[in-house]
Amino acid sequence: MTLYDNCKTGYRAILVATDFSRYSKAALQQAVWMARRDGAKITLAHTLPNLRSLVETASYQGKADFLYGEGTAFRREVQQESEARMRQLIADVNATSREVEIVTMIGIPYLQLTRLVQQSRFDLVLAGTRGMANWEQFFVGSTSKRLIRDCPASVWIVKGEDVKPPNAVLAATDFSDASRKAVLEGLRIANQASADFHLVHVIDSMDVAEEIFSKIPDGGSLRREINEEATRRLDTFVKSLHINRESIKQHLTFGTPWQEVGRLAKHLKVDLIVMGTIGRSGIKGMLLGNTAEKILDTCDCSILTVKPEDFVSPILPGFGPLYPDQNGDVSNVKSTEET
Repeated sequence: MTLYDNCKTGYRAILVATDFSRYSKAALQQAVWMARRDGAKITLAHTLPNLRSLVETASYQGKADFLYGEGTAFRREVQQESEARMRQLIADVNATSREVEIVTMIGIPYLQLTRLVQQSRFDLVLAGTRGMANWEQFFVGSTSKRLIRDCPASVWIVKGEDVKPPNAVLAATDFSDASRKAVLEGLRIANQASADFHLVHVIDSMDVAEEIFSKIPDGGSLRREINEEATRRLDTFVKSLHINRESIKQHLTFGTPWQEVGRLAKHLKVDLIVMGTIGRSGIKGMLLGNTAEKILDTCDCSILTVKPEDFVSPILPGFGPLYPDQNGDVSNVKSTEET
């Protein structure tokens, strides 16, 4: 069975992070579109700040319980408010409680989201950028970047507030296993949306395999030899996907990877860029380092990042279901609908 066969089933469990901004609403809309095509289950998660910072928003009874009581009523109050807003958000995107479960967490967003992925094995996380919550700032880039770095699931960062199925998808490859997985995920999304699919490989002329130099004949062109070698490898890569090659529009370019991917995405009016993280290749370096983060900072379109199969998150997972303690330090708070 090919890797493409394994990707045909699509996403099964999708986690959406919300801060109730219009950007996170767009992320939920994108998740609903994808889930309905894949038959996936969605979990909508809101991360509250430390409970102490919520005292001013609480009712008189809630404040009194927090200051003088055990804090149970106060915690339930802020949790119920979070859940009510999530249920309204679900209704606003024309989804139902059967399609979307809800969960409230307390703590640092990227840590709690990553641990929830580790506990429940979500295969896709969606989040919006530039959001501002009523209680505190949530997604302003840093959380998105930490999810890209540390979360073991694929991470789809939705930009903008007007979301629709993508009309054009651009996948970047450095011929690594991680980028192969990303290309296949991007292909499946493009097929779902009947979108144009573009595949790009960027040759960084400052980082070329040494064996290429030995192949250059006297009087030959270095750039031509590099281009021919890269073209051969790109063709081999596409053949290895075992798909209809007519469904892919191939691009080969020289330059700095993140700049070239961004330039091509703008030129092609791409809605979604797909790339693997922690990639490696013979022609070294397409997706090494912080390429994905730089593209996140500089491109207006949404970005989907995909981890290699053997990726291990540096964040230690939590153990079992966790509930708020007296200090408000928790990983996971069950919905009050379950209690």
